[in-house]
Amino acid sequence: MKRRANPLFLVIGIIFSLMAAFVLVKNLRFKQPDQNLNPIFIKQPVSVVNEDDAPAILPASQLAEDISEPDEEGDQWMNFGGMDLLEDPVGFTFSMRCPREKRVEILPIDIIPWYPEVFEDGSFGIGKDLAVAWEHLGYEGLWIHSGWDFWLERSPATDLQYFLETNELNEVQPLSSLEAKLNECLLGSDVEVHNQKSVRQGQVTAAVRIPSGQVEELSHHTMDLVPYLASAYPESGFANIGPDALLIYFCGRAALDEITNPDADYWTQTRFIIAISPVE
Repeated sequence: MKRRANPLFLVIGIIFSLMAAFVLVKNLRFKQPDQNLNPIFIKQPVSVVNEDDAPAILPASQLAEDISEPDEEGDQWMNFGGMDLLEDPVGFTFSMRCPREKRVEILPIDIIPWYPEVFEDGSFGIGKDLAVAWEHLGYEGLWIHSGWDFWLERSPATDLQYFLETNELNEVQPLSSLEAKLNECLLGSDVEVHNQKSVRQGQVTAAVRIPSGQVEELSHHTMDLVPYLASAYPESGFANIGPDALLIYFCGRAALDEITNPDADYWTQTRFIIAISPVE
């Protein structure tokens, strides 16, 4: 007579199989290319728009003529107010204009310089507390992850994203509320940029939210980003920032009353770009 297998061993086997699959998938996700950004590093002129219902967009080369070139001897790659952003993990504390006393953190992150394969080789994979640094026309910027991944791990810019998009119950709000948060609370707010060795003071001097329908166009202006934003979004403040400003670029969700893009996932519908200028 055949003996029936002990169901306890079967249960144990199933549990260990599930645990092995969990660990395997968790490790593989760090190797996935970043789906939030997909930038295109091709410098292209901005097309002129003549429609009456849209602002005229000047060629980026024309807008770039007035941008002062960095001093090759005195300027340091990826610094903010003299702080070396590549030396140690860097954090940001935003003191919002509204509500008063509201603070939002980007906890310390490692910053790695951009290289051609950085978005494909897993270096900037989902779930990593780091940012990618890039330079364009003398301006410096950081790509930072936002939102939550499949394993419910918080990305570095998630708190800033939630501040702009949600209410006290973490419910996504209508577009008018998002724009008010961006322009009335974040724009003009004080920012503390800090690492283990030093602290620098800054202020948000430009801010813009790119709706899903314009994200594709934005992706073609990685290397002329500031002139493009200054022309396409003249009220954003990017026409007035100096090359000492630091840009922060992260993804956002669709507003409650916006049509979503079916080709983008929940966390990557829109883009936020802000500029932080050092304050003496």
